Amino acid sequence: MADKREANNGAGKTQHELDHPYGTTLLSRDKPENRAQWGPSGIGYIDVAPTVCTSDGQCPHYNYRADATREGGATTVPVHMLIASFRDRLCPRTIHNAFHRAENPNRVFIRIIEQTKEGSDLIDDAGCWDRYCQDYNTNCAEYKDNVRTAHVSARDAKGPTDARSKLSAMVNWDYVHRDEPDMLDFQRVELNDFCMQIDSHMDFSDNYDTELVFMFHRTQNDYAVLSTYVTDISENNKGLRIVPNLCMVTFTSTIRNWGTKECRNLIKPKMTNAMWGAGLSFHRCHAEINVPVDPYLDGVFDGEEGSRGLRFFTFGYDVYSPDTVLVTHDYHNHQSNPVVHTWGRAHHGESNEEKWVFRADIEKERPKVQTIGTKRVNMVLGIGKFNPNNQAERTEIDRIRKSRYGVGNKRTLEQASEFSGIDLAAKKMVENKCGNLVWVPYEESPEYGVEETLTRSLVGDDSGSSVATAAVPNKAAGIRGAGAVTGAAVAAAAKGTGTANTRPALPRSHDMDAAPAVPTTTGDASIPAKALSHTVGKLAPRRADFTTKEVSLLPLLAFAVSVAIVLICIVARLNRRKSRKNARHKH
Repeated sequence: MADKREANNGAGKTQHELDHPYGTTLLSRDKPENRAQWGPSGIGYIDVAPTVCTSDGQCPHYNYRADATREGGATTVPVHMLIASFRDRLCPRTIHNAFHRAENPNRVFIRIIEQTKEGSDLIDDAGCWDRYCQDYNTNCAEYKDNVRTAHVSARDAKGPTDARSKLSAMVNWDYVHRDEPDMLDFQRVELNDFCMQIDSHMDFSDNYDTELVFMFHRTQNDYAVLSTYVTDISENNKGLRIVPNLCMVTFTSTIRNWGTKECRNLIKPKMTNAMWGAGLSFHRCHAEINVPVDPYLDGVFDGEEGSRGLRFFTFGYDVYSPDTVLVTHDYHNHQSNPVVHTWGRAHHGESNEEKWVFRADIEKERPKVQTIGTKRVNMVLGIGKFNPNNQAERTEIDRIRKSRYGVGNKRTLEQASEFSGIDLAAKKMVENKCGNLVWVPYEESPEYGVEETLTRSLVGDDSGSSVATAAVPNKAAGIRGAGAVTGAAVAAAAKGTGTANTRPALPRSHDMDAAPAVPTTTGDASIPAKALSHTVGKLAPRRADFTTKEVSLLPLLAFAVSVAIVLICIVARLNRRKSRKNARHKH
């Protein structure tokens, strides 16, 4: 469809906007491979539907409207910003932008997991807050109560997912202890506060804090999550209405967002097929508490986004693409800095980390965790094939799914598979779900289901509230979902590690259309090719595709190899001595 922008008419709208009153969304580019995969009906732009309600009139739950207007609190409701930073020289500027661009900076509270290299004289390791005070705001004391930085040694960084799990734990702790001032780690959190996860190299439109609240209410959904791969920083503060739309995935060792599409001239956010982006997520804080980032995904890069998006869905949350660009990303200056890509290369344990109260229970339970990393992602979602006769494997899948970091009880994984168009067992997209979607109804729980969630154990036991029993059908194994969920433990807890928010090793262009298994670099102009040129065609390395039990064997194997080498050397030396002795006897 032609992207014509005709002369403004008397009503203040272009002809294109009059022809397409709710905006348009891209299904896929007109390419031979897309026609072969999706057929003619999966090509080009279509009109966005006016509603996501079902044909019998069931619509998303929308009851809390206290802050829907300026008078009601849209400019005062707290915004808890969550930033994972790994040796990022742009982090201080992000803090500056967050306060400078906000309509009400005093309601913005920033939690930072900061991973820097001790003893380094690089600007990358100078620290977010210190450099913010030095380079951007000599009167930074005015915001000293608005920023909480938790420091981690860069050598102990275990990936972006691990860092963001610490941010989830911080929010959880400050909610659970909201009425105990002496116990708070930072600032109290209420369920209807907003939590805003971003990367550490961002900029914002003026008054973004208030505009995001208004945008959230345009979804008319208490369980909305505004998320996407944000536009390049060169488009900042322009009111751009061409927005990226996440709706496609590919599979490496696990699930990965791919082939971002776009929406144009939306009048309200567009519901996606549960695909979520880590670079921007704006939601009520009850979403952060109900669906925290899993702290046992050490080293995970691919898998973070797809797993959390589908988990959101099972807990009753719906992901939406924003209708306007309010947050932007400095792709070039971040990704062209080699320092930010060094996480996970020299892990030396936990020697230089703070002991954090909000991670204590999580670390206490870690010895009980059988599976970590990528394999854990695949188990919770049913990605790939599992052995139906392996009872231990079936038990482990059940434990993970009913833990605090498992699946919800509002929608099943079967519904998630159908809604997203992804055959998780076969590891492929089977249906183009970039177009119009219909909300999947469920019965709402009191207090957004938070109290139910907090009764689950961190690792998954055999008692407690139930989760949805149906799972994505596993054609190889027939593994079903979890049954009951567990006992009592509130994530509150203690020691951390770190990570980088270096998500896009695969370029985040708006439309990298190709067969899903083969990422290409055909991008939309909304993210300049210049900003992506250094990452074109690269996939992130696979990390942590193993279990804790397998990890524990590595030192033993290394020791065994060392002993074998020593023994070989000793035997060889003895043989040489024997040979020389025999030679002397012959003479």
